[in-house]
Parts: sequence; C-alpha cells; structure tokens
Amino acid sequence: MEKRLRIDILLVACILFVVLAGIFTLYTQESVTDDSSGKWIKQAVFFAIGLIMMFAIRKLNYNLLASYALPIYAFGIFLLLITLIPGIGTRVKGAQSWIRFGEYGFQTSEVAKLATIILLARYLELKERELDRIPSLLIPFGIAVLPMILIVVQPDFGGAFSFAPVLMSMLFIAGADVYHIGSVLVFFGVSFSIPLYLEYYKITLVTPLLEHLAELQKTDLIPAVRILQYDIWKFLDGGIIPDTVSETDLPYLRNVLGNENLIESLRDAAEAVRYESGGFILLVLQNINLLLILGLLLALVALALFVVRVTQGTSMEHLRRYYIPVGVLGISLLAAVTVYTFVPFRPHQVARVTAFVNPDQFPRDLAYQIRASKAAIGSGQLTGRGFFEGDMTMGHVPLVPESSTDFIFTSWSERTGFLGSVFLLLALFAIPLRGLLISFEARDRFGSLLAAGITFLLFYHMALNTGIALGLLPVTGLPLSFMSYGGSHLLTCMMAAGILLSIYRRRFAN
Repeated sequence: MEKRLRIDILLVACILFVVLAGIFTLYTQESVTDDSSGKWIKQAVFFAIGLIMMFAIRKLNYNLLASYALPIYAFGIFLLLITLIPGIGTRVKGAQSWIRFGEYGFQTSEVAKLATIILLARYLELKERELDRIPSLLIPFGIAVLPMILIVVQPDFGGAFSFAPVLMSMLFIAGADVYHIGSVLVFFGVSFSIPLYLEYYKITLVTPLLEHLAELQKTDLIPAVRILQYDIWKFLDGGIIPDTVSETDLPYLRNVLGNENLIESLRDAAEAVRYESGGFILLVLQNINLLLILGLLLALVALALFVVRVTQGTSMEHLRRYYIPVGVLGISLLAAVTVYTFVPFRPHQVARVTAFVNPDQFPRDLAYQIRASKAAIGSGQLTGRGFFEGDMTMGHVPLVPESSTDFIFTSWSERTGFLGSVFLLLALFAIPLRGLLISFEARDRFGSLLAAGITFLLFYHMALNTGIALGLLPVTGLPLSFMSYGGSHLLTCMMAAGILLSIYRRRFAN
C-alpha cells in the first residue's frame, strides 16, 4: 500500500498524533481556566496550513532545493538581518527574533534553520571527496556560524545552539574526518563553556559571600552585596554601579567604593570565596588577559607547525596530530574571551543553561523552571491526573512556566502520567527514526544528506526539550517539534516533513 501511495504512512500517522496531542493539551489548558486567548484554535489553523504545505511540498521534486540552495540560504540570512532592525523586528521575552504582521508574526530563526540545512546538504554533496581536507570544512563551518551569530545577537542562545549538533551530525554522515569533527566540538564547547562557567560562579557565589562576610563580622559590607546581588562582581572589578540602584542606596555604595579600606576588605572576602568554591581553575579562567595571551600563543605555535608540515612535505605528516588540537584550543580560547567580553549573559539565561546540574545552588527565582517541571511530571504518577486536571500546568499563571510552549511535555505528562508520556515519546522519536530510514534509502546523495539534516534537527529539538522537562539537560528554550504552541516552528516542521515525504516518494521513481 505504501508503494502504491508513495507515502510513509507511519511517519504521517506519528506527526498527526503528536500535533493533535499538542492541540488537545492547549485546549484543556484553556477550557478549565476560561482562557480566551484561543491558542488551541490558532494552533489548529497553523496545523491546517502546515498540512497543506506538507503535502504540496511532497509533490515537488526536492532536487529543486539543490538548484536554489544559495538563494534560499541568502533569504534566511536576510530575514535574520532585518529582524535586528528596530521597528521591523519585535522583541518577545527579551529576544528581538520576531517579525510581526498585525497580531501575527513569525520567528525568522526557524526559516534560517531549514535554509542552512539545505545549503549544507548541497555543499557536502558537491565536496564529498574533499571532506578530509580542512579548507573544505571551513565553508560548512561558516555556513552554520553566520546564522548562529545573528541569532546570538538577538539574543536567542537556544535557537543558536541548535545549529551546532546538526552541523556535526551532517559532517559525520557526509564522511568528514572524525578528528576534524572533534575539533569543531572542542571549539563550540570551549567557546561557550568558559563564559558560562564564569557567569555561573557570579550567580552562585553571592550567598557564600554574604555568609563569609557574616563570619568575619564585617556587617558594614553586607548591605553592598545585598543591594548589588549579581552585579557585585562588576562593582569589585570595575567600580561599576548599575543604573538600577535606587537613589537612597547610591551614597552608601559610593562611600564603599571611595573608601580604600572597605573596598579592599570586600575584594579580599570575594577572592577568598572564589578560591574556596572555584579553586585554582576559577582563578585562572577569570584572568582574561592570561586566556588571551595563552590563546594567541597556542595559535601561533599551531601556525608554525602547519608551515613546517607544508614546506617539508609528507615527511612531516605526523605534525598534523599536533597542530590541529593545539590550533583549535588556541582559537577556542580567543573565541571564549570574545564571547565573554562582548556577549552579555543575563542571570536568568545562565541559570537556564546550568541550573540542571544542581538547582538548589541557585536562588528560587532563577531555577524554578526545572523544580516545577519535575514536580509536575512526578505528580502524574502512572496514569496521570486526568485530561482536564493538572494544578501545576493549568491556570492563568501556572506554576510551570511556558506550559504551552517549552514545557508542553510537562503538561501532557501531568495529565496522562507515565503511560501517556511513554506513548508520546514513542510517537515523537518514531519521526526522526523514519527520517533516518528515508535518508539511508534516498535515491541520490543530496536527498540522503538533506533528509539526514532535517532528521537531526527534529531529533535534537525533541531530545533536548524532553530532557529539559525531565531535569536532565540545561534549559535552552527549544520548542518540542510538532507539539509546542507556535506557528513558526510548527509550519517549519511541517515543511521539513514535506521534504522528507518528497524524498521518500521519489525513491519509487524509475
């Protein structure tokens, strides 16, 4: 029957179930609270439009995407650029990542994700035999990094992060050197982990600093820490008093800053807390000048080894195993310094990414998402609390934040329990599994790489979102594909599914 219809019935059935489960979850949230926002109706309309788009794209020859890969990518970059222009882009929840038309809008990063995958698939198809060379990997790296940078500027770190694992997976499927792929992983890991590590300690060391000052009986300095909170480190390192400080507190803070004995006592206490909690590693990493010098030194050493290898020919081939990791580490340190200096991480963003390790270290107002989500899922027990029940994910202000978007899996789990959650997970992950099978059975290399890229994009969204809801992964703000409320992501997912069905359909062609 599948061959006669030329359609992957299991893939379509799983998509329909997941989307309808999301719409029904939204309906239950509104019906119980008399919410008039009509999210479930809007989601149903977007689903109907997406369904039409999915079957329309299925009819098209996916090889047309290869012919227009560069213009499609350029269009995606153009959308990201104009989103940053005040008056065109709209700021939602702190990120200027939307373009609105009246009461409706779309998130441009969703279009950029699909456009990037299409161009990557086309490039990797053309350069398949050259992927063991570093120059051939610089272009796909640039293809992925450009939209990442534009999305980070918005700032939307979750959306930017989703490009990295997709790029790595596509390079692996295309046959790139695992050594090179590992180097890219190190680059992304070091570039973002060091700034996040430093910001993490700025948040978590405020309470220990207060306790240390109390032990030293320096009660005259405790108010400075309580007033400034996470900005205490800017105050100590640069003498910066934030604009948010009230007029009544300004004279006190200026007095502390102008009194050499007081400020030195506060700095000594802060250094003691930093060393006690972070140890030698924190003291080294917080020295930005040292990281900059070390990064430059490693990069120059790698460049020198590379020049020796090129000039001496095959006799120095073994140097490759040294200059690649040394150079990558050096460039990564320079990138980490750049990110830390120019990208402003907000406390709630740092908490969302790092709080899953130990939520109790963070103030309740910063790590409440993970705590509330785990409690709501656990309250569902085996069979759930009922479709129209759920104290933690229902109400005008539910205890679980974003219960219709980022934490919609939590809403479903509270209502249906362990059994319903397992059934949903089976349907969810059947989608990327079918996509991977379509990739393996595609007629040509472009179709195989394109299907793989789309599959990895859907898989990482699903795995990260459900892992976040269960408290296993950092909160990155990624929606649950096909289920979370939001027209932009749903329409993008439906278009991606249409491309998968087009690749599947043409495997039967003569």
